[in-house]
Amino acid sequence: MFIPFSKLLSSDRDGETPVAQTSSGLKTLDDLCRETADLCARLKEQNIREVVLATTSSYAFATGFLAALHADCHIIVPPNALPGMLAHFVGRDCPLLSDIEGAGGAYQFLIDGSVGRAVDFSDLDPARACLDFYTSGSTGAPKRVPKKLSQVENELLVLDQRWGGALQGSATLGTVSHQHIFGLYFKLLLPLCEGRLFFPDTFEIWEELLAAAPPGACFVSSPAHLTRIPPFDPLPDAEKSPVIFTAGGPLPFEAAQDARAKFGPLPTEVFGSTETGGIASRQQKDPRTPFTPLPGMQTRIDGQGLLSVKSNYTDDEDWDATNDIVELLEDSSFILAGRANQFVKIEGKRISLAEVEKYLTRSEFVTDSAVFILKDERETLVAVVELSVPGWQAHQEIGAFRLSRVLRRELSPNLENAALPRRWRFVKRLPVNAQGKRQQAAMNELFAGPGGAN
Repeated sequence: MFIPFSKLLSSDRDGETPVAQTSSGLKTLDDLCRETADLCARLKEQNIREVVLATTSSYAFATGFLAALHADCHIIVPPNALPGMLAHFVGRDCPLLSDIEGAGGAYQFLIDGSVGRAVDFSDLDPARACLDFYTSGSTGAPKRVPKKLSQVENELLVLDQRWGGALQGSATLGTVSHQHIFGLYFKLLLPLCEGRLFFPDTFEIWEELLAAAPPGACFVSSPAHLTRIPPFDPLPDAEKSPVIFTAGGPLPFEAAQDARAKFGPLPTEVFGSTETGGIASRQQKDPRTPFTPLPGMQTRIDGQGLLSVKSNYTDDEDWDATNDIVELLEDSSFILAGRANQFVKIEGKRISLAEVEKYLTRSEFVTDSAVFILKDERETLVAVVELSVPGWQAHQEIGAFRLSRVLRRELSPNLENAALPRRWRFVKRLPVNAQGKRQQAAMNELFAGPGGAN
């Protein structure tokens, strides 16, 4: 049974309900209540009004999230717990709430599982409880996205309406961080509200996730992880996953089919953003499978094909413009055609960066690629290419410069000369963050010194 997050600790749900399978053992709802009460009391004693919440464990995050809300604190959720990121927010009047000892220096409340202090939990007011999400974006600069708890709850209710039946009784494990809104909702908050077990660790390696997963577990992953599933045997029918969620970028059709062959279902791709929340979903039965809006989500496009959305969890429940160009179908489903910033003008010609990347990844030498405009002395079209095994063999045999010429020749039958990258860098992996999103600043730095091919 779904219980809104604001009522989770004041509900009559059985206290012995399993909540999280931690490395130190199973945590129940009673455990969560006692640990939250102790932390909440400590925050109240110090009259803390604002906190930065960043943890390695999803269970610690749940404890801190609930404690801060019940202590009437404003919550800041940064995209990660790295020192450089935390330095933007942590201070005397805004301490760090974390399970990482010493991460906030003198300004930290440690989430350590302590119990003893008591708090009587009443229902939270979702309209009054506020939090600020921050996204690192492509440049790494934190961007504030304010939300009310009511928006979070409204979206969780939609997710439960859409997938709750299929997820009933299913534990959840993830390869993504709870610091990102996709991981937070699907890996942590949705299981909590539905009374399902979740695993607090972020699994970087598929073998470790599968070794920990009970039969019939739900997986929450990213395109970056789903495109790198090792070549192991498919799960037995009795152990297959009911749902695999993914978000953060387009999932290649071949990767979707590979995941289905190994885990059971086609991955459910959730399209959305921190700003808009979840917009739509799809399972790629073919490469042109459209996205279907989530229940209650309205869509429209402007004259340039840019998508706008509206729901009871978008900002002020009003229309929210995106940067996505779509082909809107009669039933309100849509096909993504790219992002507005993926089209550039070079030599007076309009070039689709996504199209260049598409043709690049058709090469046997290329696993993945990122094509963008580098703004130095002049605007130059450049490519960062993740090479395949044959690609590295060619790189060793003929060198970076000649390999870049080979790739340009492979592109030329499909693209005009203006769309052929002028500078190249070859890497083992594209620079991505914990959510699998490309890090533009890191890719720009690849062109700061010598190397690669010009």
